[in-house]
Amino acid sequence: MVEKKIFSGEMINASASEYCASVGTRLSDYELRGVFMKGGYSGSTIFESFRRDVPPEAEVVTDVRYLGTVTGESFFYAARRLEVMIGTALIRKKT
Repeated sequence: MVEKKIFSGEMINASASEYCASVGTRLSDYELRGVFMKGGYSGSTIFESFRRDVPPEAEVVTDVRYLGTVTGESFFYAARRLEVMIGTALIRKKT
């Protein structure tokens, strides 16, 4: 089985536009992909789990937000607490 490569780049809370302005690129140079993590993988923090779901070819993840803990419902539990993180992965377009 091939092990998935984990994103090891920067995760920032600046917007994608702010990031592009700071590095001298244009937003149109990138494909933008939303990343959403609810819960996490067993034995990992929410931040480690979030990195696993970021495409490994991403240059950076912008607009990273930790939304804290929310209450969710499931079939097995009346209610359970889940951590939530979101962000936008910027992947440089191939030219």
